[in-house]
Amino acid sequence: MSKLKGAYGSIDEILKQGFDRERRSSEFFESVQKAKSFSLDSLSSESYQVGLESASSILNVNSGLPQEQNFGIQKSIRKAFGKLGINEPKIGGHPDFDYLADTKTLKNGFNVSLFIDIKGSTKLGVTYSAETVFLIKNAIIRAAIETIQAFDGHVHRIMGDAVLAFFRSDKKAKNAAIDAINCGTYIVQVMNEVVKPYFTEQGIEDDVGIRIGIDYGKKEAVIWGMYGYSGASEVTATSYYVDIAAKLQQKAPKNRVLLGQSIKELLDLPDKILETRYVQSNGEKVKKEFVEPNYLDASCKPINYKQYLLNHEKYIALLPSPSISNSSGNIEITAHLKDDKNSPSKMIYFPCSQVVKKRLGIDFKVKFELPKQDLNKGVLVRFRVENTGTEAREAAENSDNHENVVEAHISDDGYYRASQWADTGYLGLHFMHVSVLDENRRTLLQEESFGVFIGDPLLEIN
Repeated sequence: MSKLKGAYGSIDEILKQGFDRERRSSEFFESVQKAKSFSLDSLSSESYQVGLESASSILNVNSGLPQEQNFGIQKSIRKAFGKLGINEPKIGGHPDFDYLADTKTLKNGFNVSLFIDIKGSTKLGVTYSAETVFLIKNAIIRAAIETIQAFDGHVHRIMGDAVLAFFRSDKKAKNAAIDAINCGTYIVQVMNEVVKPYFTEQGIEDDVGIRIGIDYGKKEAVIWGMYGYSGASEVTATSYYVDIAAKLQQKAPKNRVLLGQSIKELLDLPDKILETRYVQSNGEKVKKEFVEPNYLDASCKPINYKQYLLNHEKYIALLPSPSISNSSGNIEITAHLKDDKNSPSKMIYFPCSQVVKKRLGIDFKVKFELPKQDLNKGVLVRFRVENTGTEAREAAENSDNHENVVEAHISDDGYYRASQWADTGYLGLHFMHVSVLDENRRTLLQEESFGVFIGDPLLEIN
């Protein structure tokens, strides 16, 4: 099922313009050569000129670069994640620290850095014209920029094939880290789902893709200041962790996100959504646990800074989609944050969208349809809680994982509904798994998962 096609579908048109332009260029060249092959003895000067003008018209129709416009990605993505408003496009520096250009001072402030580059784009220039390569690369970069903006990131710099973005969402580090990871995951998904299939149709080399590196630097480890001097300056972040994000991007496999140890520890990300990076060497798989080069510290010991591949398939499945409607066969899961079971809802929580304070609880509600042959009075819903992270592991046996089975009730509109209360007792990324059973506990609708990040966002305010 398409996850993002609807939100990013306009990229198809930009790519189509690029390849159509290339085709028209080829037709133009062939027409000119054909015209030149005739001698003026057998073809009048007037006819020759008409032939050239006809060939030239191939390029004149829709041959220009696309008009300046955005893809309209922000609105649908922000709605899917419960984000309000639209971010204005800006580039350079960072709004939180641009004042440093006037004060000439330095300031500490946390940062989540996301580096993205287009892998294999140089090979495009061997087959296609510079104009076509520009259209292809610019479509990908524009999609990445709008996705960064949709997740409250700030585009700091565009460097040819690469983009550097900083995330400081509402000045809360954990939310910024979540936004950056969600952003990277969406960019990878649009490459897999929209761009790559189009490339395949055109016979483009399989190794063209993107690579993403993300890491977090805490307040004390990041310095913001102005480099250069008035008229030739830039306010930017200086940190080992900004540099690490760049190295992670360089080592990331095609169409994958590589995370640093710091961001993994900030969110206490579970092993189930992470993988170890391996490379092929002399015909064997070699484990790459640490960022390379593995620098030495002041005591000449290797730093051994770890890196983690995000398991794309598992994580993208947890994220809300702007393209999927709640059709028959899907379990619609909503989560309402409350102070306690009997309190009114404080807000709707969208899956994997931000951290939830530990003192709140979550009222999970499900809604689904069943085929007529499955309609009966014994429809049940299994709510299965899976806790992850250090706190849960240390606080309770089996990390306090448990499940409850409740009866579903059908409404006049033909939908079944059920609900379940859950406490937010442990820091980390936790899961509510929901499946639908018949009265004999046989599965009617397969299990679907809802991810919740739990932690106190107030701890990370600068």
